[in-house]
Amino acid sequence: AHIVRGLVALVVALYSGRRAEEALDLDAAGLFSRLGLSEHLTPQRSNGVRSMVERIRSDARRALAAQA
Repeated sequence: AHIVRGLVALVVALYSGRRAEEALDLDAAGLFSRLGLSEHLTPQRSNGVRSMVERIRSDARRALAAQA
């Protein structure tokens, strides 16, 4: 669906080129809240966005742990 591709594009744009530390410091939920994104998404799509962000954060934590 076009909406899902757009949401993925937003998340990619937000995190693309950032180091692991920056990814963990980024407040994606706060940004999406300020944009009013959740007001226009179904609960399932909001959960999907949260899941994408959490996966990125989890990968960033793993990358940092591997460096230690």
